[in-house]
Amino acid sequence: MNNSKKDKKQLENTAPEETKSTIMPTMIDESEEYIEKKRDLSAIIPHFEEGTTTAENSIELISKDNTLKSDGSISIATLTNEGEVNLSPNARYPEQIDVEERKKEQQRRKNRKTEKLKKKKSSASAQRFQNRMAIVSLITIIFICGFAYWVTHRKTEMDFQPLVVTVELGKSLPYKTSSYVKPGVGNNVDDLLYAVDLSNVIVEEPGEYPFTVTYKGTKKQGKIIVQDTTSPILEIRNVTIVEGQTYDASTFVEDCRDLSGCNYSFQDSDTEQKYTTAGSYVVYVVATDAFQNTTTKKASLIIESQGNVHVYTKHTGFDWDLGYEKEETYDLHFAQYRDYALLVNGTYEVKMIYQDAERYNKEKEKLTGEANYSFNDAEMTITQITSTTIVGSNYSKYEDIDPYLKREGFTEIG
Repeated sequence: MNNSKKDKKQLENTAPEETKSTIMPTMIDESEEYIEKKRDLSAIIPHFEEGTTTAENSIELISKDNTLKSDGSISIATLTNEGEVNLSPNARYPEQIDVEERKKEQQRRKNRKTEKLKKKKSSASAQRFQNRMAIVSLITIIFICGFAYWVTHRKTEMDFQPLVVTVELGKSLPYKTSSYVKPGVGNNVDDLLYAVDLSNVIVEEPGEYPFTVTYKGTKKQGKIIVQDTTSPILEIRNVTIVEGQTYDASTFVEDCRDLSGCNYSFQDSDTEQKYTTAGSYVVYVVATDAFQNTTTKKASLIIESQGNVHVYTKHTGFDWDLGYEKEETYDLHFAQYRDYALLVNGTYEVKMIYQDAERYNKEKEKLTGEANYSFNDAEMTITQITSTTIVGSNYSKYEDIDPYLKREGFTEIG
């Protein structure tokens, strides 16, 4: 009762005019433990809860003992401010629950959870074991395959390989044995152990040639390719012709050297048709060998009008002291300006005609190797041709050259 009065005073200070209380009954149980707990009012404490289903600002009494608490709650009475308790109509207790069975069910659930956790751990452990075994198996397989590959593919000394060797036409073959063979093991080639046979190779003729390498009685065949990738060495000269004369690309060639031979053409295939009238032109001459290697060079073409070319000749009879008769020829090309003609270029040719073979051979031996000299053994003649842009006493104009040459006994023939 003392506790009831104390609760009443507390409700008067905190609750409104009328307060409804919801009592959470304990489980219906006839066990001694239950009866003892039911006598202990401290198991029930007041608890304010907003928004209950009974009345505004009601008090809900809830058991602190979770073991004996029922699955539901029901309002069985209301408590007024005056301390009166009014029972709720049609109030009834929740269905009686077998506490022992409930404990057993809780234990079974706990056991199932523990068993499930054990199975999960066991499954994870088994999976980890399987993963480890799979990795071990994979490593083992890789090792076995790698070892098998090494056994079947490992190189020995007898796995040496002759090489494919490329040589430029006319060049010497390499002298090192390592240029012709790759050893089966390592990189060093012992020249005393490898025998290379190059007897079938002709470096002066393009093509493919076999060669052999012998090592400890084992012979293998390689290949040497002789190729021409070198362009011709071309030397050109400038050309002066008279209008009406013909020319081609070879006219401009002074010399051409290539082991495959040289063919000549103009870079512009229409050159011979384009440049036919008097004038000065630039042409491009192309030398091509048998393997289409080319060299192109620039040359000058001067076409003179027929009226600007003058040829003078002079014949001197046999000179017993010299042992030959002499023919001299001036071939002179002039450029015509407004009131004078200027010597552009010309040649001076001297032909010495011998009658005595001994004197001819003696003079030939003395002059052989000298520039501008040529020899005709059949006619026993020695000819010297030199280029000139002046005549006589440094004459360069036609008006001075013509009378001078005529005074010297020359006759103009064209």
